[in-house]
Amino acid sequence: MKIKTALLITIGAIVMTACKTTKTTESVPKPVVVKDNTPNVINVTAKLDVNVKTQTDNIDVDGKLFMRYNEMIRITVVPYGIMEAARLEFTPNEVLLIDRINRQYVRAKYEDVPFLKKYNLNFQSLQQRFWDEYKKERITLDIGAAVLNIKLSKINNDATWDANITSVSSRYKAVSATELMNKFGGF
Repeated sequence: MKIKTALLITIGAIVMTACKTTKTTESVPKPVVVKDNTPNVINVTAKLDVNVKTQTDNIDVDGKLFMRYNEMIRITVVPYGIMEAARLEFTPNEVLLIDRINRQYVRAKYEDVPFLKKYNLNFQSLQQRFWDEYKKERITLDIGAAVLNIKLSKINNDATWDANITSVSSRYKAVSATELMNKFGGF
C-alpha cells in the first residue's frame, strides 16, 4: 500500500510542480541560452530521490529524470530501487502514463488528461518548469496533502539515452486517464 501511495503522490507532485514550489540554492550551473532561447545543453539526466511526508507516512521513492529539449521529458519511478513501477513521458503532442504494477497505460493528448487540463499544463509549460528545476539539487514541493523533498543527483548531459516514445507491450491494457488516476486517488 505504501508503494501505491508513494507512486500516487510522486506522480501528482511531479505533474503539479507548476502549482507551488519553494526554491532552494542552485549548485549546478545554468546552461548558456542562445538568442532563440534554446539552451546549449539539450540532454539532461538525473537521479531522483523523493521523500514524501504526509500526516501519517514518511516514504522514500527513487527514480530517474530524462529530458531532451523540445522532444521529451521522461520520469521513471523506481520504489526501493527494485523495479520500475511507473513511467511518465511528456512529448510535444501527447502524454504516456504507464502503471507497470497493474499493467495499464494511458496515451492521450494533454487536454484529455483531467489533472493536466485542470492545471492548464501542456508540453511547453512542463518543459519550462522541469528545465528550470533541474538546475537545483534540492527542491521542496508542497502539494497540500503532502510535502515532497526532491534531491537530484548525478546530473549530467548524457545524450545516449533513447528519446524515442516508449512502445507499450500488448500485455498492457489501455485505459482512460480518468480510470488510471482514480486508481491512484484521483486528481
